Amino acid sequence: MMFQNKKFTKQEKVVAELIAFGFSEKEIAVKLFIAESTVHTHAKNIRKKINARSAVDVARFYIVENPAKFFATVLFLILQNFMVFTSTDFDGKIFRAGRKSQKIRKYEII
Repeated sequence: MMFQNKKFTKQEKVVAELIAFGFSEKEIAVKLFIAESTVHTHAKNIRKKINARSAVDVARFYIVENPAKFFATVLFLILQNFMVFTSTDFDGKIFRAGRKSQKIRKYEII
């Protein structure tokens, strides 16, 4: 894996993981009990080592290099989409101001 070849410190690996999970630098600092400036420095060093321009590039790199950590999330999203798009037995209600709610069926034009 490229992640090991880039010679990240242990702390940089942890920061990269938290960036990949969508935490801000401030949230990472609180979570790791370190200064926000230290997190910023770690993020800057990570971006330099992988030639990334932003946190999005860091997240993309981390996810590609560590797919097992994100497998469950991806599997859940695929299952959820399958359930949504294959559902044929959907009843819902539409609420209109000043009127009683009306029952609608999936694909019914209002």
